[in-house]
Amino acid sequence: MSDPRSLVGRRAAVVAVCTSAMGAGTAPAFLYGYLGPEIRADLDLSRGGLGLLIGLFYGLTGLGSLVAARVAEPWGARRCIVVDQVVVAACLLASVLAPSAVVLGLAAAVAGAGYALGNAGTSMAVAATAPEGSAGRDLSIKTAGVPLMATLLALAGPAVARTAGWEGVAVALTVVAVLTAVAGSLLLPARSAPRGRDVAGPAPAPRPLPRGFLLLPLAAFLFIAGSQPLLSWLVLSLTDAGVGAATAGAVSAAGTAAGAVAMVVVARFSDRVGPPRRALVAAGLAGTALLGVLLLWATAGRPLVLVLVGAVLGLLGNLAGASTIHAVVVDRAPWAVGRAIALMSTGYFLGALVAPWAFGLAADVSGGYGLSWGGCAVALAGSAGCFALVHRRVAVPGARVPG
Repeated sequence: MSDPRSLVGRRAAVVAVCTSAMGAGTAPAFLYGYLGPEIRADLDLSRGGLGLLIGLFYGLTGLGSLVAARVAEPWGARRCIVVDQVVVAACLLASVLAPSAVVLGLAAAVAGAGYALGNAGTSMAVAATAPEGSAGRDLSIKTAGVPLMATLLALAGPAVARTAGWEGVAVALTVVAVLTAVAGSLLLPARSAPRGRDVAGPAPAPRPLPRGFLLLPLAAFLFIAGSQPLLSWLVLSLTDAGVGAATAGAVSAAGTAAGAVAMVVVARFSDRVGPPRRALVAAGLAGTALLGVLLLWATAGRPLVLVLVGAVLGLLGNLAGASTIHAVVVDRAPWAVGRAIALMSTGYFLGALVAPWAFGLAADVSGGYGLSWGGCAVALAGSAGCFALVHRRVAVPGARVPG
């Protein structure tokens, strides 16, 4: 019989590695977003061009998720995570050694494809070690690696870039990815079976995903299309509105820090609410992000106190919503976590491909950010509606779909 303390220790190690992997995995996109002014000036990029770099990362994550849906479970969590971190480290290093728009674009695309494996692998590892019915908390903790990386770059990135350039920040992120790869190879199990199946036993015939499951990729697409610009464009939109770079970074960091805390708090609440109603929590978080976007749309950079409230609400909804979506997927397909997460991620990250590029293009065309924030608001309203439909139409195993 296993020692409960060793199981707790193993679970903590898995969550810690997965949290680091999530943060390091998104490093290229945050590097381009939070150090956008420095990269734009260095490479002479338009706002649409910078948005395209960020979009390439997320878009290739979405396309890569189609492949990850097939290979994640046979490969296992450890291989998926280690490969992702090695790929990210190589792409960041390539950006430093040969800085150009073409190289950064290729690096973004390849790193994004690798992140599809890391995203599926971390969810598989966490779902396999979390106690039944409480995966939401651990999924939220590991997903909190994303806002923790965002907060770190928003606060420290510009200061480091002033002395070492954006390339110096990229080198530091490369080291983080390499260390995470080493930790993953040492601490993660070789395979992570879905809950209820022995890793050593034969794999059963593939079981189909529940009826109506495709509503989840659609809801995720609209959610990230409407809320991702809060991460990639908030700082630049504020500096363009006349807000100082340090103040803009602090506003963004306040939002991501609040979001990181909210991810864990909301996860505990959604675990308490229970899997059958967790999709309603996701709908509420889409509505919270919508309120934040509406405030940013209405204020256009002033007064700063309302901008701060909008940023906190928007980023809180974005970050807590992202982790909740993963839990909703695990609730509805616990027998195929890797495949289900990867399919949902296809919609999620295709939305992230469209969002930063379209946001920047709309700003270039209109000469301001009003049209861009308005499009975000429409997408988030649609996402909230889709999650309400998921609640009604996509069954949780052992629970009756509301009728």
